[in-house]
Amino acid sequence: MSAELTQLRQDELFLRKAFHRSLLPCILSILSGNINILVDGILVGQRIGTDGLSAISLCVPVYLMLCVIGSFIVSGTAIQASKAIGRQDGVMGQRLYATSVWLCVAASALVTVIGLALCHPLSVMLCGDESGLIPLVYGYASVTIIGALPKILVYVPFWFLRMDGRASLVTWMMLVMGGGNAILDYIFLYPLGMGIEGAAWASVISTALACIIGFVWLSDRRSGFHLGRAMIRQAEEWKAIAIDGSPSALNNLFQTLRLLVVNAMLMDAGGSALVAVFTAVNCISAFSLAVTDGVTQAASPMLGIYSGERDNGSTVLLVRREWRTGVICSAIFSVAIIALSDVISSLYGLDVSLYPAMACLSLGMFPGLLCSILSVHYNISGHAGLANLIIFSRTFLMAGLSLLAALRLGLSPWLFLFLSEVLTVIIWVIVSGIYHRLHPICTRFLLLDRSLEREGSVLNFSVAGSVEEICTTSERLSGFCTEIGMGDRESMSLGLAVEEIMTLIVGMNDGVPVRFDVRMFSVHDVIGLRVRYGGIEFNPFSPNHGKEDDLYLGAELISGIAEHVLYQRTFGVNTVQILL
Repeated sequence: MSAELTQLRQDELFLRKAFHRSLLPCILSILSGNINILVDGILVGQRIGTDGLSAISLCVPVYLMLCVIGSFIVSGTAIQASKAIGRQDGVMGQRLYATSVWLCVAASALVTVIGLALCHPLSVMLCGDESGLIPLVYGYASVTIIGALPKILVYVPFWFLRMDGRASLVTWMMLVMGGGNAILDYIFLYPLGMGIEGAAWASVISTALACIIGFVWLSDRRSGFHLGRAMIRQAEEWKAIAIDGSPSALNNLFQTLRLLVVNAMLMDAGGSALVAVFTAVNCISAFSLAVTDGVTQAASPMLGIYSGERDNGSTVLLVRREWRTGVICSAIFSVAIIALSDVISSLYGLDVSLYPAMACLSLGMFPGLLCSILSVHYNISGHAGLANLIIFSRTFLMAGLSLLAALRLGLSPWLFLFLSEVLTVIIWVIVSGIYHRLHPICTRFLLLDRSLEREGSVLNFSVAGSVEEICTTSERLSGFCTEIGMGDRESMSLGLAVEEIMTLIVGMNDGVPVRFDVRMFSVHDVIGLRVRYGGIEFNPFSPNHGKEDDLYLGAELISGIAEHVLYQRTFGVNTVQILL
C-alpha cells in the first residue's frame, strides 16, 4: 500500500459520538433496574427490620436465577442478531428476535410451575439454620416466582431497543420499573401493610409495566424488529446462541452461587446481623454495575456489528473509549459512595460503619471495569471460553477464596470485593499471553484475528463532512482501487461516485455537521466499501428519491457497477455496504 494511503487514520470522533449517545441511557437503565433491590432493602429494613432485610438478601438468588434464564436466551439471540446485521442478513435478525420472545415465554411458564412446586423446600435451603426467617423468605420468593414472565421477558426490549438505536427508550422503560417499584413499595408496605409479600409484588408489577411499554415501542413503525412466528431451526444456530449467551447467563449464575456462599460464610462468622450488612453492601455493589456494565452494554451492539464486519480497527478504538470513559465514571462513583458511607448505613437502619466496605468496593471497581470490558469483548469476538473464565474467576472462584482467606486471617471480610477483581486480572494476563503464543495471528491482549488484513488489503479512515476532505477521500479511494488491481477508469469513477454520495448526505442534513467512517477492503477478488455516517435517517440508494437530480448520479453509478448495495440503520447511525 502506498505511503499516502498508509497515512490515513481512523479517529474515534464518529465512534465516540455514537457510543456516548447510548452510554447515559444504559447507565440510567441499570440504575433504574437496581432501584428495585435498593428500595426494597431500605423500606423493608425500616418497616420490618433486619430479619426482613436478611430475607431479601437470601431471596436474591431466586431473582438472579430468573436473570440467568432471561440473559442467556436474550443476550445470545441479540448478539447473533447484531452479527447477522453486520453480515447484511436482516432476515436472520428478525428470526432471532422472534426466537428470543417465544423462548422467553416458554421458559417463564416452565419456571413458574416448577418454582411454585418447590418453593417451600427452596426457602428452607436458603435459610439454613435461621428457621425463623423461613416465612419471610417463602413469601418473597413465591411472589417473585409468580412474576417470572415479566422478569425474564423484560430482557427482550432491553437488548433489542438498544440494537435499534433507541437506547433512550430503554431508559424510560427502566425508570418506569424503578420509579414504579418505589411508589408501590411504599403503598404496599405502609398504608396497606402487606408485609414482605407487598415488596415482592411491587417489584413484579413495576417490571410488568416496563415490559409492556418496551414491547409497545418495539411494535411501532420506527422499530427495526417485528415479531413473527418464524424461528431459527438449525442446530448450529442454536449452538451459536448458547455460546454467545453463556457468559451473560453464567455471570448471573455465578453471582447467585456467590451470594449463597458469601451469605453462608457471613452467617457462620457473624449471624444474620452480618448478612444484613452484606445486603446493604451488595445493593451498592449492584449500583456500581451501572458504571462497569453500563459502559460495556453501550458498546456491545456496536461490537457485535464490528465483529460481523471483522473491523478490528473500530473494535480497538471502541474498547479504548470504553476504558477511558469507564475510569472517569468509576472515580466519580467511588468518591460518592465513600463520602456517603455513613448515610447509606443509616438508611438501612444499621448501627455499623460501612466505610471499610465502600473503600474496598471502590478500589475493586477499576480492575472490575477492565474485567467487564474484556469479558464482553471476548464473548462477542468469538472467545466465549475466555469470557467465561473471567466471569467465573471474578464473580465466584476468587470471590469465595479471598473471602475465606480474609475470615481465616482475621482481616476485613470486605477485602474480597477488591481482591477477586485483581486476582482475575492476573489470571487474564497469563491466559491471554498463552493463547497469543499458540495463535500468533491474533493480537496480544484483545486477541483480534488479523487474518483478513494478511489475506488482502484493508483501509479504515475517518472523514469530516467538508468539501475539501470529501474531495481528498475521493482521490485516495481511487488510488486504493488502482493499487488493488482495478482499472484507472473504474477507480476514478468509483471515487467520484462516493464523493457525490457524501456531498448528497451532507446536503440532506441541512447544515448539521456530519462525519463519516469509511472502510474499504479487497480479499480474494472481492472489493467491499462501507460508509457509516450520522445525522438523519437517509438512504441515498432509495428508489423513492428523484433520480433526475444531478446529486443522485453517484448513487446511480454505484448501483450500476456494484454486485450488491445495502443500506441499514443500526445503533442510531446510517450504514451503506457496497460489494463490487
